[in-house]
This record gives sequence, structure tokens and C-alpha cells, in this order.
Amino acid sequence: MHKTFRFGADAIIGLGLIGLGLILVVGQWLGVNVLNLFWPLLIIIPGLLCFAAMVAGGKSAAWLAFPGTIVTTVGFLLLYQNWTGHYASWAYAWTLIFPTSVGVALVISGLWSGKRRDVERGKQMTRTGLIVYVVGAVFFELILNISGSWANRVLLPLGLIALGLYLLIFRGGLISLRSLWSEEEDPRHHRE
Repeated sequence: MHKTFRFGADAIIGLGLIGLGLILVVGQWLGVNVLNLFWPLLIIIPGLLCFAAMVAGGKSAAWLAFPGTIVTTVGFLLLYQNWTGHYASWAYAWTLIFPTSVGVALVISGLWSGKRRDVERGKQMTRTGLIVYVVGAVFFELILNISGSWANRVLLPLGLIALGLYLLIFRGGLISLRSLWSEEEDPRHHRE
């Protein structure tokens, strides 16, 4: 009798192992120490597997969004720092783990389980975490210049200006995105 293929956790783990093996083989052929370059994948992959298990487990497995989001965030931060050597960013990047990734996990879990209250709490935590991250980045990179990079002295101020303009113009009420189109010109109201 023919057994049907089920794309569950075993299949996802199998694909992950095949992908990791292929990366290692290609690295050997190219003479690149892939583990030095991509070791954070050893953290990212288990985080992504938590999401796969959440999908496979249905609504009752919504809690897996928490380890999935937190572990994946840590892995991507380490990947960024490993590739750039910008380890000094830990002075403020921790805020991307808590409260930011915990807030994102609340949003994902709430959406997955249908708990609207968790989604709203998660949005608030995420917003708070991102604000604290920006304040920390400004303090440590612009005021203290912990990484000594000229890009931080240029790109970060430009980002702050853009964020300030957005808040002033769109969030502050100077211009309403809805008022940019009249009722007749709004693409959402066109009927064909």
C-alpha cells in the first residue's frame, strides 16, 4: 500500500539538515570555513523549527511563537554582528530581544490563536521595544560613538530625521494619508 507524504515537522527538519549539509559541502569545495561565517544558523534554525512545529501543532501550539521569535531574533542579531564585527551594538540591541521580540511573539501567537487582546498587547510591546532601541542606538552610537563608525554619524541622523518627519507629518496630523486621495480617486473605491 502507498503511504502518502506528510509535510510535518520531520520533513522540515529533514529539509533543514539537507540544506545545512549542502552549505557545508559547498563551503568545503570553495575553501571557505562556512561554520565561522554561518555559525549563527545553528541558533536561527531551531528558532524557525519552533514556527514549523507551531504550524504543525495548530492553534494549541501558539505558545511556540515565543521561543521561535526570541531564538530567531538572537540568531539574526548574532549573524549581523558576526558578519559586520559590530559586537558593540549589544549595548542596545538587547532591546530587540526584550521587549521587541516578545511583543512580536505576542502578536504572532495572538493572530495564530485568535486572541485579539494578545495582538494589541504585542503591538504595544513591539513599539516600546523599537523606541527604546532607537533611543539606545542614538545614545551609544551618536553620543558615545561606541563603534567609531562614520556611517553611524551619518545614517543614524538621517534615519532620525525621516522618523521625525513621518511622526510630524502623518502621525501628528499635518497630512492625512486618506486625504491624499479624494473619495473618487481612492484606488480602494474603484469598481470595475
